[in-house]
Amino acid sequence: MSLPSLHTHSRNVKPLDRLRDALRSAWLPLALLLLVLSTVFVFGGARGYFYRPPGDHIVLSSHHLTIAANISPEHGFQRFERWTIDDDVTRYQPHNRFPIGGYLLMKLATLPVSGNPSAQITAARILMLLLFAGAAILAYLSLCRLTSNRWVALTATLLAFSSYYLLHFADMTANEGMPDFFGVMLTFHGMVVFVQEGRFRQLLVKTCIALLLGWHVLALLAPFVIIGLASDLLRARSASAASAVLSSRHIASALLRSRYLLLGAVALAFGLSILAFNFTMEYAALDGETPLTDLPSFQSMLKRTGVNSVSNTDLVAARAWHPFLEGQFRSILRMFIPYALLGGGDADESPTWLSKGWGVTLGVALSAACLIGSIFARHRLLLATLASFGFFWSLPMRNTTAVHEFESIYYIGLPLVFFAIVLFLARRLTNRDAVIAAAAVAALLLFSVSSFQMSRVSHSAETSQVAKAVDQDMLAVRDLT
Repeated sequence: MSLPSLHTHSRNVKPLDRLRDALRSAWLPLALLLLVLSTVFVFGGARGYFYRPPGDHIVLSSHHLTIAANISPEHGFQRFERWTIDDDVTRYQPHNRFPIGGYLLMKLATLPVSGNPSAQITAARILMLLLFAGAAILAYLSLCRLTSNRWVALTATLLAFSSYYLLHFADMTANEGMPDFFGVMLTFHGMVVFVQEGRFRQLLVKTCIALLLGWHVLALLAPFVIIGLASDLLRARSASAASAVLSSRHIASALLRSRYLLLGAVALAFGLSILAFNFTMEYAALDGETPLTDLPSFQSMLKRTGVNSVSNTDLVAARAWHPFLEGQFRSILRMFIPYALLGGGDADESPTWLSKGWGVTLGVALSAACLIGSIFARHRLLLATLASFGFFWSLPMRNTTAVHEFESIYYIGLPLVFFAIVLFLARRLTNRDAVIAAAAVAALLLFSVSSFQMSRVSHSAETSQVAKAVDQDMLAVRDLT
């Protein structure tokens, strides 16, 4: 008699109750995230945009992938960007301004198909897309902890990761792209775990891994360390006042015990060690005849930070503060808009209103809303860090960010914070599961359509010819010995 009663009960379950059960599922949001992220692999299998000149994508992809493909023990794992023959002597141009981690990953990915440039490009692109998917998963896991709602985290992640910049540069085979970006998201997840559970060692490990992949994580660490130290200082002052032992020595002692200070010191020491190793290897590769300040990587560092003057008048104009800030806030606005809502095309073919004053105004307004909202949120340290870290890189490094379109992906913290706060408030105010369910469905569709539209850009005979040219260039320089 029990079987009929159970069957009758299951038939009487209301659809709304089933929806609520699904929304409470722990595995379904992650499964949907993995499913929709797979579209970048399915739709982007033979994307013409990968080869389309001009722009950062093709230039940096061919440059960095060639460097990675030619790393070998015979040359001390040096990274060479070009070589010349002068008086029957082969001379190499080192390229050691970045950590080696991303290059080693590309080398490992392309090693099984060494000697086949087309296959190397495919293998490296798959690696970049895997890192893109990994970064999205880390962002989702971080927002799960911050919002305490998996569906809010899923929706915010998909909306933020469906922008033009992220989908376009997802398969750019460059150390400054997805390897560096993955390291930033990995470290932010470590920050969330540290703040919530006090697990400091995992944060140190993730930070060191990120530094091996690129330098952008330093911009994430800067606000986290500064705000964290300020919080420790305020707590020390409060404790001193309460115990009537207000002294600079007491406060200094509290700061020296701060884990934020230790994190900053470890990151700085580890980063400087990587840079010193790179410079030492480059100095040795040039036979110890080049002064430190004349090393190519050292000169590149001076150029990127604006110490060296720029003779190109177009670059000088782009790096002036007014046009630079206008361009950055337009890029920030584009980071908030899923690519499917822009009508396809590249950055030059977007709606005209983005290129007018309204685009700059909206970019400023959204940035301010995110920064102010993060201050008043529950996890203000983490959200303020996430929202502001893009500026901690773009402003000091404007000589680079002004001319490199891909740098916009590091404003990812702004849309993540914005969508997370808006969705969290909408869920709290309406107290309806259907609201967040509808938003999640919309985000899933927007990401999928955006991924599909990006894969359709620039499939032409022209891109096929460019692809052949890139293959020939890589084939010509694959062996340095």
